[in-house]
Order: sequence, then structure tokens, then C-alpha cells
Amino acid sequence: MATMQNVRNGVNVDQLADAVNAVRADPHNGDLEFTVRSEWKGGFKAQHTPTTYVVGREHGRHERTYTMSTDEPKEILGQDTGISPAETLLSALAACLSAGYAAAAATMGIDLEEVSFEITGKGNLSGFMAIGQERPGLTDVRVKALVKSSAPKEKLQELHEFVNAHSPIWDSISRPVRVTSQLATK
Repeated sequence: MATMQNVRNGVNVDQLADAVNAVRADPHNGDLEFTVRSEWKGGFKAQHTPTTYVVGREHGRHERTYTMSTDEPKEILGQDTGISPAETLLSALAACLSAGYAAAAATMGIDLEEVSFEITGKGNLSGFMAIGQERPGLTDVRVKALVKSSAPKEKLQELHEFVNAHSPIWDSISRPVRVTSQLATK
């Protein structure tokens, strides 16, 4: 006899609860590490491939190879063969928020019909070009979450605030993160 899975919004709620309990029992079960290999492809083009990851004490590799190409728009002297690095960052935020909405809504008993995001990032090329004192990165990111659900608006607002407060990518881009770099030559 098949057992019924407790799935809401495509998330297995029982497995999610087990994962939460495992991290509560031992915070090291929540340790994460992701590695991506990026190769310059000429001009402003690059290709990015995730290689390995660690979740808790488990080392893993994706079951198949995923790649993503980036470039800059023609107005920034690229060839427009892929999304820009800034758009990649905004897409990462949207992906993280999507996962957050699915998981948090599932645990809160909210059924989602549709979730989408309009994310706008603003910046200035002056910092990248070493002109003046502008910072080289984005200076403003605005997120508009569009949610369709039969849940009451107050419950959806609670969900929205929870997801924003607990999104790893939101946290990574909104607060200082230690970044180190070393040069290795071939």
C-alpha cells in the first residue's frame, strides 16, 4: 500500500520538517558550501558550471551538468549572448525567494497558485570604470512579489515578511559578506 506524501506547493512538508529538526539537533547539519567553475569566453562572455556542493557533512555533485552563459548588453560593449552578471545576481535572488515562498507557504499551510517577481537593480558604470567615487556594484535593488493564493492578505503579508527575512541570497546581497580572492597562474 502506497503511503501518502504530505506535499504542498511541490514541497514535501515532512522531509522539510525532518531537515529543520536535523539542523536544530546539530547546527553543522545546516552548513553549506557551493563551488562554481567559471571560464572566460572572450570579450565580456563567460560560462559558469557548478561543480561540487556540501550540505552538512554530505558531499555532492549535481546528477547532470548545468551551465549558464553570461555576457553584457551591446550598450555595455558586450555581444548580448547571455544575461549580464547583474541580471544573474537578480535572478539568483528571485530563485531563492521562489524556493523560500514554496517552503514557507507549505509549512504555514498556504496553497500557492502563482508566484513571480519583478526585480530591478540600479547602479552606475562609473565605479566599474574607476571614474569618481561611485561604487562599482548595484546601489539599489527593488523586489515586487506577485502572489496568487486563496489565503487571506494578512497571512500572505506574514509569509512575505518571513521569506524576505530568511532568504539566504537576500541576506548575502544586503549585508556585508567576507569575500577573498587569490591569483593562480597557469
